[in-house]
Amino acid sequence: MKTLFSHPNFSDLAQTLVERNPETIQAGKVDMGNFADGWPNIIIHDVKETVEHKDVTYIADFSEPKNFFSNYAMIRSLVDYYADKVRVIVPYFPVGTMERISKKWEVATARYFADLLSHIPSGRKEKTSIHTFDIHALVERFLFDSFRVNAELHTTLSLLDVTPETVIAFPDDGAAKRFNEAFPENARIICAKVRDGVRRIITIKEWDPKGKDVLLIDDLIQTGETLREASHMLRKKWAKSVRAFAPHWVFPNEAHKELAKSLDELINTDSIPVNYERAQEVPNMKVISIAPLVEKILNGE
Repeated sequence: MKTLFSHPNFSDLAQTLVERNPETIQAGKVDMGNFADGWPNIIIHDVKETVEHKDVTYIADFSEPKNFFSNYAMIRSLVDYYADKVRVIVPYFPVGTMERISKKWEVATARYFADLLSHIPSGRKEKTSIHTFDIHALVERFLFDSFRVNAELHTTLSLLDVTPETVIAFPDDGAAKRFNEAFPENARIICAKVRDGVRRIITIKEWDPKGKDVLLIDDLIQTGETLREASHMLRKKWAKSVRAFAPHWVFPNEAHKELAKSLDELINTDSIPVNYERAQEVPNMKVISIAPLVEKILNGE
């Protein structure tokens, strides 16, 4: 019997997985609170029954900096309490845009975050495994130390239901390189970003969207400015409809409300749990659960 723990923000996801697999997965119970000074106060219940000599998985929520230490302490404690195998699910890998330095004296924070995860000790019988989805970095596999941990990189694109008639569009060259092998049977549009002073202009490099249903695909959306510009450009070229999918939508300052005005549908995942709340505010925003993908990881598929 495997044990599944999660950060409180992923409690619904964990419960769904346990309910789907009652004969193979049991729920671990942990209380995650804070001391008066704000630092984590964590208590794991029934350690001997759920952690010691067990195959244990923890779903971490690193979408907010305030969660960082509680997640890390929880993961390390599973090793210290004699788990045979520790599996860490990181639905959203933060700071993914900073995998390399583009100007002098910048700090490659993605590299150091991956390095920290790479130093999680092994379980009693196997190396710790780290599972994450659609990291922004194009060099993602080399961020992790494979001698210390097993890093498994997954994609969420299989969650999409895409018809053969849908035209796939990439808002820039980075997205095109990252998802180049996705939906090979579909026609595709590749856009380019050029700067005109302080303005960012999106142009079409390949194909004509006239009369077509277009699905924009990117990995990470923050302000949504690039997608807004891409959507406007596609509509000017007489696209029939424009939808957008990205696994990770950060949306600072309620940017999702502005982006929704320029699209027929926004599709994202629950890699950042707060997006369920955001979807209640925007009628054309759809959240797809990563539960089927996590379930496959737990079952070794």
